[in-house]
Amino acid sequence: MWSRRSQFKKNGDFMSNFTMLFESNNPIVSIPASEMLVKSGGFDIVNDQLCFVFATSEGKRGYGKQAIPVDDLQECYQILKSIADNGVNSDDYIPTTPEVIAQSIILSSEDGSVRFKTQSEKGKKPTHFHSEDDFKGFVRKLEELVPMIIQKAESIKGNE
Repeated sequence: MWSRRSQFKKNGDFMSNFTMLFESNNPIVSIPASEMLVKSGGFDIVNDQLCFVFATSEGKRGYGKQAIPVDDLQECYQILKSIADNGVNSDDYIPTTPEVIAQSIILSSEDGSVRFKTQSEKGKKPTHFHSEDDFKGFVRKLEELVPMIIQKAESIKGNE
């Protein structure tokens, strides 16, 4: 039996101090992401692009709706499918050098410089190119040098 002591008054209404048995992020009671996709999916304009907007969890603080431009939807789906088929990297995964370069390369909108990193550790400083043309010149020179670098590396390995 409820007593008045288990209730408090808020805005003139009596409310109970009801406590849920399970938290909303408990796997026993949480809604699967596949159902949340259907429940939350819709469209909105984000950065002047028509986007498919969705959520994957309900009520989990810090995780909100995501927006994928409709023009990128097929490509994003293919990437997600490939990851789902091949496995998701754990948070302690150490990316390969090519992955680090691909993930970190950026053209600065402020000064036109290009930067990338070859190591993912925090505190590692990126390369710096004065411009995109400077970067392209570097890539052309690297192309010339790759056969010589490989040849020299093989001779070093042979001497070990």
